[in-house]
Amino acid sequence: LYRGHKMKIKNFRKAMCMLCTISLLLPINSYAKSRGGRENPGAAIFVMAQVPSVAVDSKQIEYKTSFIQLDAKIPQIHGLSNKAFEKELNKKLLKDAQNRIKNIIEEAKTYNKDMLQDNIPPLKFEYLENFGQVKSPEPYLTLEFLEYQYSGGAHGIGHTKYITIDKSQNRIITLPDLFKEESNYEQAINEEINRQIIERTNKGEFFFTGSDGFNGIKENQEFYINSNGDLAIVFNVYEIAPYAAGVVEMIISHDILAPYLK
Repeated sequence: LYRGHKMKIKNFRKAMCMLCTISLLLPINSYAKSRGGRENPGAAIFVMAQVPSVAVDSKQIEYKTSFIQLDAKIPQIHGLSNKAFEKELNKKLLKDAQNRIKNIIEEAKTYNKDMLQDNIPPLKFEYLENFGQVKSPEPYLTLEFLEYQYSGGAHGIGHTKYITIDKSQNRIITLPDLFKEESNYEQAINEEINRQIIERTNKGEFFFTGSDGFNGIKENQEFYINSNGDLAIVFNVYEIAPYAAGVVEMIISHDILAPYLK
């Protein structure tokens, strides 16, 4: 997790820690995000259909020792029309989180093994995990996951990811699912992101260049559909910009994508 990074981002780290801590204390309803935007989202990116009323609650896992403080909230979804899909999805969300937590605890134990044996105060790892609901148009349910870990070095690091569920079809949506087969949507998205990078660079933002910079969206690219019906492409810390830039989002207008959408 990029230990020993030389950038002076102490204030950013403090803000990140505070954000994570506060979000872990809030009920999930208060964490739900409103991206704003026009009241009538672009209809071409989603299907207006009768969809069930879905609720999201959480399971919490806490673990605290001399070498780690861990607090994780895992979403559990209720109200989908396909109960078999709902059960398997909730099972997977919980199992994946449990595996992450197990690995973090083992990493902290291994790192501190010698210090614990020699009665030296250990380095206290910190791991926080929470989620929120992004305001997306029907029939989508979008969950945003925030993971934060500190394991030594100048600062901890956060990671954001998304899951988008089509409630009308009871399935998780990937980015290619939104577009016509064999359409060149990747090129359209890449060109728009490159245009926005140039525009934002001219306004003073800093982005990596060359092999370290943006070289096209990935097969497993993080994304969500915002309340406007536009596509948000999400880049985590260090993907295309320095740590201080945080998570970078590029909003691709529905109008640009309309020719490629199903």
